[in-house]
Amino acid sequence: MSSTKVSEALAHIEKAEKCLKTSFLKWNPDYDGAASEYIKAATCYRNAKALPEAREAYIKAAEIQHRMKAPFHSAKSYEQAGLLSKENGEMDLAVKLMEQAALMFQEHGTPDTAALCLEKAAKMVEQSHPARAADLYKKASDVADIEDHARQSAESIGKAGRIFLRLQRYEEGAQCLCKEIEFHAASENFPMIAKLVLAVVLVKLTLEDYVAAEHFFRSAGKYPQFGDSEEAIAIEELLAAYDSGDEENARRILNLPLIKYMDNVFNKLARSLVIPGEVKRADPNLGVASRAAGGGANVEGGGAPVQLDDEELEGGLC
Repeated sequence: MSSTKVSEALAHIEKAEKCLKTSFLKWNPDYDGAASEYIKAATCYRNAKALPEAREAYIKAAEIQHRMKAPFHSAKSYEQAGLLSKENGEMDLAVKLMEQAALMFQEHGTPDTAALCLEKAAKMVEQSHPARAADLYKKASDVADIEDHARQSAESIGKAGRIFLRLQRYEEGAQCLCKEIEFHAASENFPMIAKLVLAVVLVKLTLEDYVAAEHFFRSAGKYPQFGDSEEAIAIEELLAAYDSGDEENARRILNLPLIKYMDNVFNKLARSLVIPGEVKRADPNLGVASRAAGGGANVEGGGAPVQLDDEELEGGLC
């Protein structure tokens, strides 16, 4: 800590407190002067590496600026306090201050800036608290949607969806991806829609809900260009292979470059997808063994069971 800078900061704080005092000749506090002095104090503390003290000075400035009906300046001060908290490793406090800054930006009438502020907060905790980050990305998407910024909304909700999928919260992930599709439809980003429909189908199949996957795929036909896309062809073939238990064909489709080079979280779903019937297909003698164990097979027409001797079993049924 630089003692000179700290001394300067304390001097500014003293001036700020004087600005807030009233007297017989000074009926109203000088809020503008106080806020200015607190920001100067925060700068001095910051230069002295006294981060907690700098943060508190910014918070005091923000509170005064809000009282002055200056929400934009209040938002900037809260944002600086949040960034300082991050720098000091106080992530929970950093996120709270960034959310407060976003509220102030909204109050000022700049929801796009508020959304960016929430995205910054989400990035702060994406590695340490991914679920918290996903919620912040969702909130950022909702805020951006106020201004009809479809692309920004799509980007934020897409980040939330991918985090939920990494956390294996598949239902929430699918919901976010569906919202992302809606935003891309609003901005007419049709190629991206095709990729996301494929991603949602992979999620539905991961949840072992073939009916929902097929229904979603059919409903996506309303989007222009989707029916002729590579993704639509791959999905149709994949659903047919999945439904018939054709593991070999399903794996061929899942290994297509189209799927292989999707976002890593989607590619991981494709690699781990279980194809119904693949266990049965792994043992071609299962039918023979089960019939042998059951005492034989029935003759068509309801006759008596036909007993298979060892020689017949050894040679197979064909």
